[in-house]
Amino acid sequence: MNNNNNNSYSIAGSIYANYIIESIALIVIMQFSEEISAQLNTDLVGVGFVASGIGFGKILLMFAGGILSDKFGRKPFILMGMFCYIIFFSGILFCHNITFAFYLAMFIGAGNSFLDTGSMPALTECFPRSAGTASVLIKAFISMGTLVLPFIVTIFHTYHLWYGYAFLFFIACIILNLLLLAPRKFPSKNTVICGNEGNNDYFIGKPNIFFEGILLIIMGFTTTATFVIILQWLPAIAEKGIGMDQMEAKQLISYYSTASIISVFTTAYIVKKFIKPIFCIIILPLLSVLTLLIFLFNLNPTMSLIAAIGMGLTAAGGVLQLTLVVMQQLFPDRKGFAVGTMYTLSGLSFIVIPLIVPKLAMTNVSYAILVDLVVALSSVILGLIVYSRFKKVIDMKKI
Repeated sequence: MNNNNNNSYSIAGSIYANYIIESIALIVIMQFSEEISAQLNTDLVGVGFVASGIGFGKILLMFAGGILSDKFGRKPFILMGMFCYIIFFSGILFCHNITFAFYLAMFIGAGNSFLDTGSMPALTECFPRSAGTASVLIKAFISMGTLVLPFIVTIFHTYHLWYGYAFLFFIACIILNLLLLAPRKFPSKNTVICGNEGNNDYFIGKPNIFFEGILLIIMGFTTTATFVIILQWLPAIAEKGIGMDQMEAKQLISYYSTASIISVFTTAYIVKKFIKPIFCIIILPLLSVLTLLIFLFNLNPTMSLIAAIGMGLTAAGGVLQLTLVVMQQLFPDRKGFAVGTMYTLSGLSFIVIPLIVPKLAMTNVSYAILVDLVVALSSVILGLIVYSRFKKVIDMKKI
């Protein structure tokens, strides 16, 4: 293994470690809601207000971060993202004002934006021949963080430990990772994502940012919304629409999460060995459509379990990351822009879906499934249109 490979794997290791911390930061406020609400002298609604700062921080900076990442390189933004998390984890320990806590939470969103716009292009530049695999694996490390944190919280609650010790541990992890990453030399930001044979001259036409580019950006919304609806509403559908026990309904998300982790590694292997990302962004949403269609006409406990597993395998296994890879293949000089725009639309789905689905679900919970079906079908249609353009501008044999 040569030095370049060692350097790339070291950078990737630090990036993946950051995603474990990032996923923890995104849910840590609500996981320690009891302790934080007592410190801020507020209730759960107040803690929810604080947590909403994450979304605002992410939406405000994601687009700008993507453009600036293309201009100044990936490393500065990854480091800035890490510093943002240090500011939050350290600042919240001494915060007793809910408004100031809201602004501190915005640093989580800012850190998320900076890490995404720096890390995702950096991974594809470190591994241009395995961009799809490198990108999809992000989902696995995100899942690791969300799986580990509840166990940490349980231990702290059981032994009545100050939650700040956990935050200090997270800070120590970030600082250690920062010291490991800082000396590393990153690949050129102009590195082209190539095929398994190392080809980078795969263009046979000129991609259109205002056509297939915009369609892929919209897919940032549809591919995210597909799993957000299931993640947020499957327990309610199972409980209120089917009559499942409350605890059994909530356990469906555990099956969904387990399936999503399995899907990440399966998809990563398949993309590396057999199927190109452009085909995956059509096939996976199509499988989601079929799953939702069967579920819509078979609302029963058994089908709820099958739907949870099926959507975990198809909708949450890295479709968004693969869509990003396709956009970076089409626009290799705008990889940061691709992350910024696509993930802005992805973040928007977390705002839009809660405003639409609850109103429909109050009339009939099955409407939530219908909305998800329409959204997933939109991803298939958009993917097919992008594919029709993709094969006209790119030599498929060289990627």
